[in-house]
Amino acid sequence: MAFFTIAGVAIKNPSTFKLERYKVTNMERLADASMVGDLIAKKLKFYFTYDAISGADLDTILEAIWDSTLFFNLHYIYNGVEKDATVYVGSIPSELHRAGATTNWVWKNVTFDLIEK
Repeated sequence: MAFFTIAGVAIKNPSTFKLERYKVTNMERLADASMVGDLIAKKLKFYFTYDAISGADLDTILEAIWDSTLFFNLHYIYNGVEKDATVYVGSIPSELHRAGATTNWVWKNVTFDLIEK
Protein backbone atom coordinates (compact mmCIF):
# COMPACT_ATOMS: atom_id res chain seq x y z
CA MET A 1 0.00 0.00 0.00
CA ALA A 2 1.37 3.39 -0.98
CA PHE A 3 1.20 5.91 1.82
CA PHE A 4 2.22 8.79 -0.42
CA THR A 5 1.01 10.25 -3.69
CA ILE A 6 2.66 13.20 -5.36
CA ALA A 7 0.68 15.16 -7.94
CA GLY A 8 -1.75 12.23 -8.00
CA VAL A 9 0.94 9.60 -8.65
CA ALA A 10 1.55 6.85 -6.07
CA ILE A 11 5.24 6.56 -5.19
CA LYS A 12 7.22 3.80 -3.53
CA ASN A 13 7.16 4.04 0.25
CA PRO A 14 10.48 5.40 1.53
CA SER A 15 12.90 3.43 3.70
CA THR A 16 12.74 6.32 6.17
CA PHE A 17 10.23 9.14 6.46
CA LYS A 18 10.74 12.12 8.75
CA LEU A 19 8.42 15.03 9.44
CA GLU A 20 9.68 18.40 10.65
CA ARG A 21 7.34 20.99 12.15
CA TYR A 22 8.40 24.61 12.33
CA LYS A 23 6.99 28.07 12.87
CA VAL A 24 7.48 30.94 10.44
CA THR A 25 7.90 34.18 12.38
CA ASN A 26 9.19 37.70 11.94
CA MET A 27 11.12 37.76 15.22
CA GLU A 28 13.50 40.60 16.00
CA ARG A 29 15.40 42.05 18.94
CA LEU A 30 14.63 45.45 20.35
CA ALA A 31 17.22 47.92 21.65
CA ASP A 32 16.84 46.47 25.18
CA ALA A 33 17.59 42.97 23.75
CA SER A 34 14.04 41.71 24.34
CA MET A 35 12.45 39.64 21.56
CA VAL A 36 9.25 40.57 19.75
CA GLY A 37 7.51 39.18 16.72
CA ASP A 38 4.46 37.53 15.26
CA LEU A 39 3.65 33.96 14.33
CA ILE A 40 3.04 34.05 10.58
CA ALA A 41 2.39 30.36 9.94
CA LYS A 42 3.06 26.80 11.05
CA LYS A 43 4.60 24.69 8.29
CA LEU A 44 5.77 21.13 7.66
CA LYS A 45 8.81 19.69 5.92
CA PHE A 46 8.66 16.09 4.72
CA TYR A 47 11.91 14.10 4.42
CA PHE A 48 12.04 11.01 2.21
CA THR A 49 15.00 8.58 2.23
CA TYR A 50 15.44 5.50 0.07
CA ASP A 51 18.33 3.23 1.05
CA ALA A 52 18.02 1.66 -2.42
CA ILE A 53 15.51 2.28 -5.20
CA SER A 54 15.19 1.03 -8.77
CA GLY A 55 15.74 3.39 -11.67
CA ALA A 56 12.10 2.97 -12.69
CA ASP A 57 10.79 3.86 -9.20
CA LEU A 58 13.14 6.85 -9.02
CA ASP A 59 12.00 8.04 -12.45
CA THR A 60 8.37 7.93 -11.26
CA ILE A 61 9.28 10.14 -8.30
CA LEU A 62 11.36 12.53 -10.39
CA GLU A 63 8.59 12.96 -12.95
CA ALA A 64 6.27 13.98 -10.11
CA ILE A 65 8.63 16.31 -8.21
CA TRP A 66 11.37 17.44 -10.57
CA ASP A 67 9.65 17.62 -13.93
CA SER A 68 6.41 19.08 -12.57
CA THR A 69 5.31 22.61 -11.78
CA LEU A 70 6.98 24.49 -8.95
CA PHE A 71 4.22 23.63 -6.43
CA PHE A 72 2.35 20.33 -6.33
CA ASN A 73 0.14 18.26 -4.05
CA LEU A 74 1.44 15.71 -1.54
CA HIS A 75 -1.15 13.26 -0.24
CA TYR A 76 -0.02 11.34 2.84
CA ILE A 77 -1.28 9.40 5.84
CA TYR A 78 -0.55 10.88 9.26
CA ASN A 79 -1.47 8.76 12.29
CA GLY A 80 -4.11 6.97 10.25
CA VAL A 81 -5.64 10.17 8.85
CA GLU A 82 -5.34 11.12 5.17
CA LYS A 83 -3.98 14.62 4.64
CA ASP A 84 -2.84 16.89 1.81
CA ALA A 85 -0.22 19.61 1.55
CA THR A 86 0.92 21.90 -1.24
CA VAL A 87 4.69 21.54 -1.42
CA TYR A 88 7.83 22.18 -3.45
CA VAL A 89 11.03 20.14 -3.61
CA GLY A 90 14.51 20.90 -2.30
CA SER A 91 17.65 19.18 -3.58
CA ILE A 92 17.64 15.50 -4.60
CA PRO A 93 21.05 13.85 -4.02
CA SER A 94 21.52 10.20 -5.01
CA GLU A 95 24.29 7.67 -5.63
CA LEU A 96 24.33 5.27 -8.55
CA HIS A 97 25.03 1.64 -7.73
CA ARG A 98 25.11 -0.74 -10.64
CA ALA A 99 26.36 -4.27 -10.03
CA GLY A 100 27.17 -5.09 -13.65
CA ALA A 101 26.66 -4.17 -17.26
CA THR A 102 23.56 -6.35 -17.64
CA THR A 103 21.78 -5.42 -14.42
CA ASN A 104 19.12 -2.78 -13.90
CA TRP A 105 19.99 0.62 -12.54
CA VAL A 106 19.81 0.87 -8.76
CA TRP A 107 20.17 4.12 -6.89
CA LYS A 108 21.12 4.26 -3.22
CA ASN A 109 20.97 6.90 -0.53
CA VAL A 110 18.35 8.87 -2.43
CA THR A 111 16.97 11.69 -0.30
CA PHE A 112 14.70 14.61 -0.91
CA ASP A 113 12.56 16.94 1.13
CA LEU A 114 9.21 18.45 0.30
CA ILE A 115 8.59 21.83 1.89
CA GLU A 116 5.10 23.11 2.57
CA LYS A 117 4.18 26.24 0.60
